[in-house]
Amino acid sequence: MSEKMTAYGFGHPGDKSNSPIFEEKTIDKPKPHGRQILVEVKAVALNPTDVATWQMKKEDDDSFTVLGRDIAGIIVETGDHVELFKEGDEVFYPGSSNVQGAQADYHVIDERMVALKPDNLDFAEAAALPLTALTAYETFYDRLRIPENSNEPVTLLIIGAAGGVGSIATQIALNDGIHVIGTASRDESREHLAHLGITKIINHKKPYQPQLKELGIDSVDYIFLASNADENIKEVSKIVSPQGHVCSILPLRTPLPMSFFSKSVTFSYELMYTRSVYEASDWIKQHNYLTQLKTHIESGNLKTTINHRFHSMNSENLTKAYEQLMTGHTIGKIVLEHHN
Repeated sequence: MSEKMTAYGFGHPGDKSNSPIFEEKTIDKPKPHGRQILVEVKAVALNPTDVATWQMKKEDDDSFTVLGRDIAGIIVETGDHVELFKEGDEVFYPGSSNVQGAQADYHVIDERMVALKPDNLDFAEAAALPLTALTAYETFYDRLRIPENSNEPVTLLIIGAAGGVGSIATQIALNDGIHVIGTASRDESREHLAHLGITKIINHKKPYQPQLKELGIDSVDYIFLASNADENIKEVSKIVSPQGHVCSILPLRTPLPMSFFSKSVTFSYELMYTRSVYEASDWIKQHNYLTQLKTHIESGNLKTTINHRFHSMNSENLTKAYEQLMTGHTIGKIVLEHHN
């Protein structure tokens, strides 16, 4: 097996007012160690975190950077201490911010954030799910601490419910018996949410409180800021219940509203990379969550969130895909298939 591979990345970040320009380059193929696996990449999905990595790259840093942190493929080699998988297994998983991305022929990752691919999805359909699904599971049960199997009705507001994270978070919440309110401002987004099964939808570009009152809701116990955190935090402060819980996947640039203090609101952040970057003692939970997702996908309870598929990964298609992602109006996920 060749010790080289093709990757698509960039050195100098270039003009950050446009989309990334990708270069095809031959680089060293990574070698798995310990609990790492080497995966032949079959599909990669795009995420806003990829754009953030590009935008945050320093102007004087010309090191070759490869993006791509949502992957499906086939294991071709395993490290000495791998316990969960073997060569030939078809898998899906997110990448991590402390390893190179997967817009390449091969990718190496720790097995504790990997699961077997759902049997009823192709590689592109599977690649659309891991990062966003893990973000949703961790938000609900590790950050917001929504009680599982509760006899009491639980209501959750998802802000940005039609986006990449929101589309799978909505499905997971509904499947778990949570009462979901979704936000969407465009007709296309509202139709998408209705298709997912949400019957209560409000417009996040209008005041929340009057819209919720029309739905017979005075306040909400659990709120997931899946997009536009700074723009929505003031409205959130008005409708979160006393002793409620709010979680954001985006860093706030503004201070928390004082009403969070008077209401004793629990505010938390969710970053899916935390467990992998810090090698948390409960890192295996990511494997468990993805395995749970696989089961629900195969039973038909959850569906892939793929929205646009490029049938080959090359520099031109990558630039087109990122241009589409950076409009900020994508519904679901953009995925590139790879045939090396």
